[in-house]
Amino acid sequence: GLHVLHRYWRLTPLLAFLLMINTCLIEYMGSGPWWAIHDNWIMPGIRECETYWWANLLYINNYVGLMCFGHTWYLAVDMQLYVFLAGVLVLLYKMPKAGVIIACCLLGVSWLLGGILYHFIVNVNGGDYTQTTYRYMITRMGPYIIGMLIGYLLFRTNRKVPNTSKTRMLMVLGWIVGTTCALVTLITPSYVNLNDYAAWRALDRSIFAAGVAWVVYACCVGYGGIISEFLSWSGWLPLSRLTYTAYLVHPIIMQVYYMSRKGALLYSGVDSRWFLFLSFTFMAFVCGFAASMMAEVPFLELEKFVLPKRRGREVTSEAREVNSELNRHDVEGQQYQPLTHEPAPEPRIQHYGSVST
Repeated sequence: GLHVLHRYWRLTPLLAFLLMINTCLIEYMGSGPWWAIHDNWIMPGIRECETYWWANLLYINNYVGLMCFGHTWYLAVDMQLYVFLAGVLVLLYKMPKAGVIIACCLLGVSWLLGGILYHFIVNVNGGDYTQTTYRYMITRMGPYIIGMLIGYLLFRTNRKVPNTSKTRMLMVLGWIVGTTCALVTLITPSYVNLNDYAAWRALDRSIFAAGVAWVVYACCVGYGGIISEFLSWSGWLPLSRLTYTAYLVHPIIMQVYYMSRKGALLYSGVDSRWFLFLSFTFMAFVCGFAASMMAEVPFLELEKFVLPKRRGREVTSEAREVNSELNRHDVEGQQYQPLTHEPAPEPRIQHYGSVST
């Protein structure tokens, strides 16, 4: 329960802050022909936020108030999966076989219902895919469970594999299969129209997730090669801590830019698209840093005083007394490690970017 409360506290203040800016202040951020139009293209979303802002804070906006801060539908799905699948994690830890069986069954149910819902809602009744099954928790469960199973496998094996020729052959095969899975989902729809098939819609994201899961697994067990070195570059660390804020704020930046234009936007070539991409990315991280300092960091510091500590992080009174005694009797410069009831530190895991989930 405390982990869910911590996650809500971690995500919601910044979301509420930027939701307020998007709803109440965005109309004062620019001027020009578009802003003078009463029913311009951003107003429907703003009006929806005036009515359904609470749905975003309850993380049910993938079902209610779909146009309010529209890109945050994924936060709702992620929070719902985080809460709903917590029991599966407990089973994987205490009853591994039952946990794996239940996780695989849920994976199959996600695929089956994803195909059925797409067929009847979109193909039969002509519903809007992006406003219906695209945002449902059940249709997004597959990739999440694949990630859970890979994490469980790494936990059980302690991120180690036998150093044998057979292992190396299997790793090469894994890279081939994983790369193929990712490329098939990225490239195939550009040449073959698969998007109208319910089976493809049910499986495409899980296939891509399997490719990404292999990259994570291979890098963690030491077979990532140059890809592991690239993803472990320390330069990604400061950016990774701002990805959540950049994700939330970037649509506001783009809307203000396009709404403030006084003429048509001409795409003269690849250069102009790259310029816009780099400009938006830079401004997203700059504004994301400012938003983080104003809304995210203060609440994270406040959490230390408001919320009780989660299990495994508290230090007992006896440990505090021993630590104090060791600090007073530092013999010949020898440094003692604080004595707590925390478990011994795990081997260092290389950093691969953001996390949030």
